[in-house]
Amino acid sequence: MANFLKVNAGPAAGDGIETLIAIDKIAGIESVVNAANVTTVIVRMNSTATSLYTIALPGVTGGAGGGATAASRELDVTDAFNAALAANPGGVVSTLGAVPALLQVPAAQSGASGRVAITQPATFAQYTTCIYTP
Repeated sequence: MANFLKVNAGPAAGDGIETLIAIDKIAGIESVVNAANVTTVIVRMNSTATSLYTIALPGVTGGAGGGATAASRELDVTDAFNAALAANPGGVVSTLGAVPALLQVPAAQSGASGRVAITQPATFAQYTTCIYTP
């Protein structure tokens, strides 16, 4: 396990800041909420009773046949978080990966074998803010 979890977001959207969170201070994910087209992740820290990080990313965009749902977004965020915690053993920094915003859609199955055309490529939601509350 790495020493720090890197989130490609800072306190203001688009500020270009990367936030490092000490992994040994993380108590766990308190909640993942989808509301007002924003997905918010609350990461509780074990430093003090009130310390936490609030990480935000665009909400589920949806789309015919290939949209992520609120439930799948919550699962994708927790999976990305847990994967980042377990990644890079012995390393210093592990990066929190992006989550699917719009899922890939293959062409309708015709029964033919071989290459399957993709009619809609996958897109990924990038983290917009990461704010620490002591």
